[in-house]
Amino acid sequence: MRGLFSILLRLPKYLRLSWRLMKDPQVPWFSKLIVMIVVLYALSPVDLIPEYLLPHLGFGEDLLFFLLSIQQLIRSSPKEVVTQHAKDLAEQQQSRDTTV
Repeated sequence: MRGLFSILLRLPKYLRLSWRLMKDPQVPWFSKLIVMIVVLYALSPVDLIPEYLLPHLGFGEDLLFFLLSIQQLIRSSPKEVVTQHAKDLAEQQQSRDTTV
């Protein structure tokens, strides 16, 4: 349970990083395509495990696919691109924290 909580705490950072990677032309197009397909799948009424039958498992399935697609996006992106975006995001967060 501790690992899940840790992932959920870092999820906003991963989402911001993923958004930047989706817009970066150096990231492979197929990785971006997988994320887009997963998002469309999550929004579509078609599910492998329907939410109305097993609400928690159905939602969990969508979330699992989404998290795996984000992981795949980050892992398949060039390391220097990921590092630069992560560094830029950390600097933005730090400047936001110092102005508050």
